[in-house]
Amino acid sequence: MSLKPTIQLLDNMITSKNIFHHELIGLYLKVVESSNSFLIGISGKIIDERKKTISVETETDEIKIIPKDVSIFQLFLPNGELVEIDGKILVSRPEDRIKKKYKKL
Repeated sequence: MSLKPTIQLLDNMITSKNIFHHELIGLYLKVVESSNSFLIGISGKIIDERKKTISVETETDEIKIIPKDVSIFQLFLPNGELVEIDGKILVSRPEDRIKKKYKKL
């Protein structure tokens, strides 16, 4: 039995240290701060990500489009971690963000 697939899965896990290099679609998100008070508290599953916005499907099946640059998000990772991210850091096309080099946070 080979351990390569298991090791590969562990390398591909989303963590707080490598989240910028991963796809955000499918993660659970909550808006914790925003210059637009109507956005605060919105939560749900990320269903799409664009350069400047994130689309979230709420528990009531509504689609909310949230601007990244004016919001601070909590992201709930599959491993149970809770990560808070300033949306300004996420402003870029997802495919460009994944390739970009980041300084340690």
